[in-house]
Formats: sequence, C-alpha cells, structure tokens
Amino acid sequence: MAWVLLIGAFSLFVVLAVSVPWSANYILNHATMPMTAQLEPTLGTVLLYTAAGAEPIAVTNARDDIPDDSRLVTTGSATQGVLGLIAGPDNNQTIGTVHLYPGTTLTVLSLRQPRFQRSQDPYSVRLRLDEGRIRIFTNSGDQRPLLVQVELPHGHATLEEGSYNFIVQGERTDLSVSQGQAELVHESGTQLAVGPSLRTWMDATEPPKEALSAERNLIRIGDFSQSLLDSWEVYSEAPYVAAGTVEIGDQDGRRVAHFVRLGEDGVHTEVGIRQTSDQDVNGYDFLSLRLDVRLLRQTLRGAGEKSSEFPLRVEIAYTDIYGKDLTWGQGFYYRDPPSEWPVTGGEKIAPYTWYTYESPNLMELLADTRPARINSIRLYASGWNYEAMVSEIGLFVE
Repeated sequence: MAWVLLIGAFSLFVVLAVSVPWSANYILNHATMPMTAQLEPTLGTVLLYTAAGAEPIAVTNARDDIPDDSRLVTTGSATQGVLGLIAGPDNNQTIGTVHLYPGTTLTVLSLRQPRFQRSQDPYSVRLRLDEGRIRIFTNSGDQRPLLVQVELPHGHATLEEGSYNFIVQGERTDLSVSQGQAELVHESGTQLAVGPSLRTWMDATEPPKEALSAERNLIRIGDFSQSLLDSWEVYSEAPYVAAGTVEIGDQDGRRVAHFVRLGEDGVHTEVGIRQTSDQDVNGYDFLSLRLDVRLLRQTLRGAGEKSSEFPLRVEIAYTDIYGKDLTWGQGFYYRDPPSEWPVTGGEKIAPYTWYTYESPNLMELLADTRPARINSIRLYASGWNYEAMVSEIGLFVE
C-alpha cells in the first residue's frame, strides 16, 4: 500500500508539473476575447438582427456594440454601410473595414483577438455572405496580422492583408482581388489562389477555375500603396497664405491620400494630385470611376459661389471622338450651401464616414461627347479650410 501511494503521488506530481505550466502557457498564447465592431450606415438605414428570430433594429447612427452572430441587411437601392473592425482594448485602431452595398445580407460569425499581448496569434474574423456585394479592406499596420475568413454559399475564402470584392448573386459567387492574396475553397474541396488584379467565380456545380485578369484600371497606384511621387504630381494654389498638403498614410485598415488645410479662413486655396494617363479607350464599351471618400472638415459652405470649391473633387480630362478636349468630374461636400449658391456637379454625403462612389457608365453618360482618349485625372480639395481622405480610386474599362 505504501508503494502504491508513493508511486501514485509521484505520478500525480509529474502530471501536475507538466500540465500546469503547459496549460498556463497555452492560455497565455492562445486565449482570446471578443473584438469590437462598429457599424456605420453611410446611406439609408441598415437593419441589424442580433439573434435568430429577433426583431430587426434600424441602425441610422454609428454603434459599436455589434456582437457575434449579428446579421446585417441593407435593403433597397440606396442603402450602404461600413463595418469597422477595431483592435482593442488598448489602441482602438481600425484594422479592417467591410463595406456593405445595397441588397446585401452579411452575418458576423465571430470577432476574436488574443487576450494577452505576448500571444503571436492573429486577429481572427469570420463572416458569412449570403447575398449581395461587400468590399473588404484588411491592414493591421504595425499590429499583429489579421486573418479573415468569408463563408460563401458554395465554399469559403481565406484572406491575407489586402483589398477584396465579393458578389453573391443567385447561385454564383464572384471574387476579385485588388491587393493581397485570397485562398478560395469550393465545397468540393477544389482550391484556387487568387492574387492581385485577378478575379474568378464559382457556383454549386463549378469550382473556381483559373483566375482571370480583372477589369483594367487606367489609374496607376490608385490604392496609394507606394510613394505618392511614384505616379502622382502634387500641386497647390495658395497665394500669400498657408497652403494645403497631401500625404499618404494608413487609416481605417487602408492606405489613403489625406488632403488637409488648416490656416487663415475666408481665403481660397487648392491642393491636389494629378496623373497623366494618355490612354486610348476607343475600343471599350464600359468606363467607370470608383473611389472611397471621407470628409472630415469643410468651412466653406456647399461648393462655393461658383460651385467649384469642394472639400474633395475628382476630375477626368479626356478627348472626345470629335477631337475636342473636355473634362468631367464629381465633387463631394457635407455642409449645405446658401440658397443663392446652388451646387452642380457634386453630391452631399455624410461627414466623418467612408462613402463609396461609383459613377454610371461614362460611355453612356457622355454619349454625345464619347471619350476616345483619357488624358489625365486629378483629385483635389479646395475652398477655405478643409480635410478629406481618398482610397482605392480606379478608372475601370471593359
């Protein structure tokens, strides 16, 4: 009996000596806690279902209490929203964003982050897209990596840091990659790696095939992933007063061009970037401008007396099929103009949140002066004092 007790005690000691440090180390390295997700409706009202069978909550203002298993629905043709992925609790840095377009149903399955700083595990996000269109930006900056998995009707995708576009329509799922690398897995087990500037699709019977070239983007480095001077020319107009600036940086999980001017108010200034294109578009039937814009400051109301001073405006210079040099542009503002200053060539958007603009097909919109050659494009901010951000600008042709 004495030997049995002695051997049993020793065995228990060995088990505890191994299991306790191993368990403690495992907890320190792999224990998780919830991440914060912030939902901002940018157009219309987003419906939030917090549990199965629950009544929908109409979200009209930003809220940061989106729990796991929440279902987000954008109805109608004029509803958009942005789901921000917040790393916390110490820095509250946005490490990724998910843009929801009209007619989208997205479920937030889980949002997890390591509980302890010493852990080497990534942030982890699991989403399910049932229908509609989303764009995902992931950029954890100097923090730990962000691993995003998107469950789809006929498989799933695992995303590295980058920018991705998903469309689920009917029985088909489309994926296009602007930046980064996506691993797309069909329910049959077929896998396909999709790299930058590539696209693919799958459905119930067809697994993802060889990735194809995505739409051709006429703008170089529209994601601002490199130095601004590599492809853009910076200019400013500010006679005898403090000029505005344009800088490239990280914001809300993406690379942005940041336009800002803080100085003497009540005087006109302008700062912008431009890029020479010189691209023949005669052989294309589709031409569309896309960009994400965020307005943060505007002291001049509307777009000024001549409807030309927007806190952010994009402008395309082109030659039409008759050989005439013309321009087309779109401006953005958030402060209402005086009644005697009507705004033309622009639209009012909500401040402090990202807004995705996608133009109509310019080949149809400008049918009477159809573009034959794109000469240049410029982004600029003008007025008195202003602050705006732009990311992911593209001029796409098909």
